[in-house]
Amino acid sequence: MRIPASLSHVSSISVGVCALLAVGALGCKERAPDDLIQQPVSTEALVFVKAAEEESLNRTRGESNLYKLSPISADGEVTPLTGFVGAGVSDPCVSFDGRMILFSLRPPGANSRNIWEIGVDGTGLRQVTRGGGDDFDPIYLPDGKILFTSNRDGEMDEYNHAPAEHMHICNADGGELERISFNQSDDFDPALMPNGRILYTRWEHFGTMNRFPLFATNPDGTGTFHSFGPHGRNFFHAQPTPDGRIIAIESTEIEGDAGPLALLKPEQGPADPADNGEHRHWDVLTTDVNTGGSPWPYGVFKYPFPIGDNRYVVSYSLPAATEEETDYALYTLTLDQTGSGTPEDPATLTVRNLTFLYNDSRTNEYDAQLIAPREKPPVIPSVVDHNRTTGVFLAQDVFNRGANDGQERPQRGADTIERIAVLASRPTMRGEMGDFSANEFEKRSLLGFAPVESDGSFRIEVPADTPISFATMDELDRGFVVKRTWLYVRPGEEFDKCVGCHEDRQLGEPVQTNPLPMARLRPATDLNVPPEARRVIAYENEIGPIVEAKCAGCHHPTYVQRDSLLADSTFVTVTDTIPPPGELDLTAVVDTTDMMDVFPRGYLSLSGEMEFEDGDEGRNVVVPAFARHSPLIDWILGVGERSGESPHPEAEFALTEEEKFLFKIWVLLGAQYR
Repeated sequence: MRIPASLSHVSSISVGVCALLAVGALGCKERAPDDLIQQPVSTEALVFVKAAEEESLNRTRGESNLYKLSPISADGEVTPLTGFVGAGVSDPCVSFDGRMILFSLRPPGANSRNIWEIGVDGTGLRQVTRGGGDDFDPIYLPDGKILFTSNRDGEMDEYNHAPAEHMHICNADGGELERISFNQSDDFDPALMPNGRILYTRWEHFGTMNRFPLFATNPDGTGTFHSFGPHGRNFFHAQPTPDGRIIAIESTEIEGDAGPLALLKPEQGPADPADNGEHRHWDVLTTDVNTGGSPWPYGVFKYPFPIGDNRYVVSYSLPAATEEETDYALYTLTLDQTGSGTPEDPATLTVRNLTFLYNDSRTNEYDAQLIAPREKPPVIPSVVDHNRTTGVFLAQDVFNRGANDGQERPQRGADTIERIAVLASRPTMRGEMGDFSANEFEKRSLLGFAPVESDGSFRIEVPADTPISFATMDELDRGFVVKRTWLYVRPGEEFDKCVGCHEDRQLGEPVQTNPLPMARLRPATDLNVPPEARRVIAYENEIGPIVEAKCAGCHHPTYVQRDSLLADSTFVTVTDTIPPPGELDLTAVVDTTDMMDVFPRGYLSLSGEMEFEDGDEGRNVVVPAFARHSPLIDWILGVGERSGESPHPEAEFALTEEEKFLFKIWVLLGAQYR
């Protein structure tokens, strides 16, 4: 029998728990152990959620209610704060004075959720927001406003096209509601930081890339930028710790917010990208707990929250074979630190005294919060100018690219970068069909181009509250480095915190190679293009007609009939299929994909669709978004694998310069169909 290292510090553990840890495959729906170390009796209280069903990332329709545990001990009294039948309750947040609680509520019989408030004694229930879809994750702001997430804007996420949540603010009475985040997938789990900024988990989907890093923003939505998280590691339920760090749940699942506890150390840098497994930037506090989903042979955690004196409350399930067998209960723990916490002497954090607090075997206990007064962070005044419709984005140096995220690194003096292409999102709205692409890229449009100064800086004026991305362009107008995240500026904002394109952010502050950029002295390139004027280069309207006119005449299968002698000396006519050149069928014959979408074969052959792999029906000649890595672009330009030969096609079918440009930008935009 092996006790997990993350629990080995517990000096007393029951035989039943040890048995579960040993076999691993059994779930735990019995009462949690009652003989672990007991903490001293506390006079403070917790509010938490008791949920009848498992939930993940705000996706639940099960019945739940708010409860209070007072004092914070295994002998504390548990009393209901809400007593709804058939309602869904989640996301409690305690006010600064410790007297009120915000939460998300789906009333009995309702289909949508809104933000409500109740006193810590269960009185004074009132509704804050109304209508508009589902509202989640409310937090009190120091200026008296309320911040919450909501899918009320009707946009769908970029992965499975479910309603996407974005951050909003409103007055305490629900008035003056305003959207403040403009991602194309979910923004959720906001937490108020000691400096007054908002830390939250952001879902970033870019083609085949799916990740959930931590972002930070001001309460008015300005200054939004990546805060912490490498490629390949996701962080959920992040909360600031008393020592200025962040405690969170680490995961490698796309939509799974359960896993080991992690202590993030921003003083070591934002871990962007990963640090080759050295974990300088964060400590995994419960190393035996896996990050990739069930089974959970050593249990699993959710919702860590500080409750004072270096103590934390957390939702923890004992070992379980499936998600359905998890039984989340409330535990407390403390953290020990070795090392001073400087870059020269990094801190190492470990868990001590993981202690059982409360469990109801019929429910999961989630999202416990401390009921106590707390200090208000400073108010960050809003700088949004609602009389403006644009904002300005300044990048200091496109050659400042110290970190390796898998893309190329343009070399100053060797690679020519004279302009960037600026892209804008085309959100998929509720009820809209998803048949706009056969690959994993979403809809994009082209705002235009902007010059890059000789020092690598650029400055652009773009529509406010609009997700944008950009790509540095090489001398052949192919995307060199593609920004694989959505940025935005609020009305009247000038964002100037980008010191490079994925600059070196491994340790401490980012390396700033160009503090006095030339672009700051130039007027911003005006790319304030209204939606109806943005260029959509899709197969359906731009690329398909070129393929039909200049490519399909050769790139089609041919069929030859011949006589074949059978064993009984009779002849039959056999039709042989000769594959098209390059195994690329560029005809307009329609095919149905595994997702039951119907597209012409020409589009499927050029879309970068994952079904078409080397050795299968053909080969992927397009890498969506990356023209420099797409054999199709090599052939039409006569470069790369076509180097030394003429561009293809030739003679009367030769592409014009405008048609070549369309192919390059079509690939950059994600090789979309419409």
